[in-house]
Amino acid sequence: MKNQKGFVSFVGAGPGDIGLITQKGMQCIERADVILYDRLVNPRLLRSAKATCEFVYCGKLPKNHIMRQEKINEMLVQLAEQGQYVVRLKGGDPSVFGRVGEEAEELGKHGILYDIVPGITSSIAAATYAGIPITHRDYSNSFTLRTGHYCANNERADSKGQQMGDTIAYYMGIKNLNINCKRLIEQGKPSKTKVAIIQWATLGKQKVVEGTLETIADIVNEENIENPAMMIVGDVVSLRESLAWFDKKRLNGKRVIIAKSTAGDFELESYFSAQGAEAYSFPILQKKERKFTENELTMIVNSKRLAFATPDSVVILLEQLMEAGYDIRDLPRNIACRSDKTKKVLAERGIIADILKGSDESMVMIAPTNDKVIGLNVDLYFSHEIFVDQRFNEINARMLKGDEWATVIFPNKAAVDSYVNELVNLNIEHMQNIKFAYIGESVKEYANRFGFSTIDEEIQSQLDCNEWRRGQ
Repeated sequence: MKNQKGFVSFVGAGPGDIGLITQKGMQCIERADVILYDRLVNPRLLRSAKATCEFVYCGKLPKNHIMRQEKINEMLVQLAEQGQYVVRLKGGDPSVFGRVGEEAEELGKHGILYDIVPGITSSIAAATYAGIPITHRDYSNSFTLRTGHYCANNERADSKGQQMGDTIAYYMGIKNLNINCKRLIEQGKPSKTKVAIIQWATLGKQKVVEGTLETIADIVNEENIENPAMMIVGDVVSLRESLAWFDKKRLNGKRVIIAKSTAGDFELESYFSAQGAEAYSFPILQKKERKFTENELTMIVNSKRLAFATPDSVVILLEQLMEAGYDIRDLPRNIACRSDKTKKVLAERGIIADILKGSDESMVMIAPTNDKVIGLNVDLYFSHEIFVDQRFNEINARMLKGDEWATVIFPNKAAVDSYVNELVNLNIEHMQNIKFAYIGESVKEYANRFGFSTIDEEIQSQLDCNEWRRGQ
């Protein structure tokens, strides 16, 4: 969307879980020319942006503002005046303590059009994922949303006495936790009122602690809870004991890296996330298709045995064959592939293939440029190039350095190479000293050569049972 003055969409990214963004919000991300995103936005959402989209990090850490609000306002105006379609991506809902009013007012002053796409606000999502209903006919008929931060205006308003619902949710309230608890007691809340603090809500690294208005501060200190965290106050917290569904997921609390050698294809990440783990695919890769020459297409269709390394190789070759006037009847009768997933893609196009099992039989192999093809009798034709998406360098460094990852999963040998190489590029080699899991014995042996020696048996058992393949 480009016009003379551009356009800005303020988009709520939801509370963290990437499945909790709205469809309209995702459509904005997919169309954006530039995305300005906050710290609390799940960076996995940015993978849906087009390859030419620029990312601008506006993240704010306690006592360390990466980009001041004035600069953000100025950049939104500047980009829109260049004719860009800009997405301002904010955690939760942009209108709930998201400063969307200030940014939208600035655009209005310059005659720039904008829209606001709501998101699921973090208080409701955090409470729900902690097993705490915000309202309940036996415990709470109302709730209040409050910021845990104070500025001059809202501090004066608070001194007059706050309007309190049966349930109160404080956003980013760790710094002023003691103050907020004392004020609630002073304003009539019993000191034994139940409190829950939910850190990194809706993600696999979610952590919940419980206490009362008089004890929660000490518990938070003991458990080393920091922002981002949501504070829920009220009798509804007592329901968590029986309704804490997210805590019961089989891999709750596990932190897993999925090593990548292909663009797209986040099935393993989705599977482990659904089991309650904090899963992150690394590195993020892009795909650039290669155009086969007329002579190469002729050699391929005239080969005696044709093999495919990846699903993308299947799609790219068959599309180019059709453009050149060939169809599947022109392919060799003897067709093979590396994986069940590639076999499925071939079957969807009416082609029955065998799984390669290390045969020395001569063949033509269609593969990406980074593929490890072993065999003296293989004629290799590259279907596409896979390369690291440099836009994610800052994001990857922040994600891998900021969390205590326990395990890396290697789906294939190429994933071992891309993982190790990118750790060196980002100067985070310590991530090579973690446990690992693998798909296939040859991958295990290959990973051992790089020093990976300790297998995460719990994650390995999940891979071995093949339950994750059912979604493919």
